[in-house]
Amino acid sequence: MLTPDQAIGELVAGLEANLPAIVTQLADLLGKSKPRISGQKRRRFMADLHRRLKRLWPKFEELDALKTAPESLQTAETVKAALRGILIEMLAPPRIRKSADADRLEWLIALAATATNPPRTAWARQAPYLEARTHLWHVLISVYGRLPLAAIQAVFDSWIADGPDGEYKRYIHSLRLLVVAAARFRARPTQRISDRAAVDLHNEYLRSASLFEQQLRLLTCLVRRAEGAAKPWSYWRQQSLKNLMEMASEHDELGKLVPFVDRHVRNALTHGPPLVERSARRCVFHDRDVCVMWSWEDYFCNTRALTLAVLACAHFDSFRQLIEVQILARALSARSEQ
Repeated sequence: MLTPDQAIGELVAGLEANLPAIVTQLADLLGKSKPRISGQKRRRFMADLHRRLKRLWPKFEELDALKTAPESLQTAETVKAALRGILIEMLAPPRIRKSADADRLEWLIALAATATNPPRTAWARQAPYLEARTHLWHVLISVYGRLPLAAIQAVFDSWIADGPDGEYKRYIHSLRLLVVAAARFRARPTQRISDRAAVDLHNEYLRSASLFEQQLRLLTCLVRRAEGAAKPWSYWRQQSLKNLMEMASEHDELGKLVPFVDRHVRNALTHGPPLVERSARRCVFHDRDVCVMWSWEDYFCNTRALTLAVLACAHFDSFRQLIEVQILARALSARSEQ
């Protein structure tokens, strides 16, 4: 049987051996170059990790011993206390660890909340972006209020698992490019209708509509599952935008996101650019037997609103993290009733 020092040493050595691969995968996911980590920084990180694990080892042993203990209120409280100690030691800043209120875990919620802060860009202050963020938050709150965490995680796992065409990887890549492009977006529609401006709007609408459809697919799956309609992910992959919009519209909060996209305009643009009547400053979109007419200004504003909604809905990971941390903190807090 391994001694605590041997077990911790093997754990740290295993992490150190796999650290380059972990960093490479994260960098690839985020579209960044692999950061260069000096040997000194790596040794300092590993030494700090070793010290923390050594301090926490008695709590790990306590949790391990409780696996066979009969269920009781005392056992539950002991487990909660041990988990609180691990969270405080591993995640709390030094000043928090020394605080008498550290076991309330409010600092953990505040830490998770920082990840949900909108970016400091002009487009993140526009109304469509802020409205979509609010609707997304309410959708996730309603889902978490009706589904266990395991069921929600299962949906995300199914989405993230690469399908035959790598849908999730394409989504992340396209979203990253959209964020980069958003920094160069015009604030207002052009006064003169040009071919270049028309091409830019055409491309932006199609790109944003594709991302929005994938986000809507995921959110509709979660909402319908919360309502008792549990379908496999393979079912949701086959649903058209029309079906997704109809199902999403039945949910009070998710339905508020649906108007950000016009299905007929999306369909028309997949077959080519709209008919632009320059003298009337009007754009005509033909989708089979449906004709949509927007002014040039509406074309710009509706396209930008859709893009901002996509950028807002990209926050579901950070929102999920915050909600789950809130649930965890309430469950583990030493003074949750106060």
